[in-house]
Amino acid sequence: MKEPETTYKFDPVTLSKISNLTLRARSVVEGTLTGIHKSPHKGASIEFLEHKEYSPGDEIKHIDWKVLGRSDKYYLKQFEEETNLRAYILLDTSGSMGYGSGAMSKLEYSATLAACLCYLLLMQSDAVGLVLFGKDLIKYIPPRSKGSHLQALLQVLEGLKAQGTSNLPGVLNEFAEKEPRRSLIIILSDFFDNIPEVLKSLRQFKQRKNEIVLFHVLDSYELEFPFDKLTLFESMEDSNQVLAEPSTIRDSYMAELSRFMEELRQGCLEEQIDHWLINTSTPLDRALLKYLSTRDRLSHSRFSTRR
Repeated sequence: MKEPETTYKFDPVTLSKISNLTLRARSVVEGTLTGIHKSPHKGASIEFLEHKEYSPGDEIKHIDWKVLGRSDKYYLKQFEEETNLRAYILLDTSGSMGYGSGAMSKLEYSATLAACLCYLLLMQSDAVGLVLFGKDLIKYIPPRSKGSHLQALLQVLEGLKAQGTSNLPGVLNEFAEKEPRRSLIIILSDFFDNIPEVLKSLRQFKQRKNEIVLFHVLDSYELEFPFDKLTLFESMEDSNQVLAEPSTIRDSYMAELSRFMEELRQGCLEEQIDHWLINTSTPLDRALLKYLSTRDRLSHSRFSTRR
């Protein structure tokens, strides 16, 4: 019998009508977990002691997704020993993140996804910290695992304004001095930066055995360039403006965009960095499931096997 497909319903248009970020994040996370019928996770295999039927209050990070897919029932893997995760979410607030052709700008979408990740990580008793950056490291909140930490994180994420230029390599170098310990590092950005320098800065974290997940957030207009009339294109990080006929620049724009995205994708592949391209029209629960699939694969490096 064919397994039921996962239904995605938390589209940006619907979520944009929920002004409270706490409620928005809770709706996506709890709705995603409730609606899962088919595991998005492939390939992870680790030893465990036994299964236990899920009960309200149990940590969802131990759910056996393969068993859920076969039986439509929630069972937990019982491990002999585990180590809680330390995670950092780095959010780009530079001017280009303010662009949006739909219900949410890239920054609004990314902040909502960051809030969902904070909610999920703390729900799983992991420690999560937050870094806001543009040209410099703007805000640094150390990781904590207490449930009360969520409101402090969401308060910072609420009502952010995109402004200024981006300097992710410099920010990563500064951040490396603050946090030398092994962690999961999640970066949400459009990555309109010097990609070779970004990859060079990320490499130092990989060398320290950190796990890295990139959410490459772009607007659908940036990806598709649907303009068909004389248009004034304005930079969101400086005063530059270009008045152009879209038909005359579309091919060169798409070629440059393709080169840029492939350079980042290939660099991440070589460095074994998880890279997810996210269109801001993508339902938030689908983006969250991308993280869950990564988390399930990474988990076997954090859980102890049977002795």
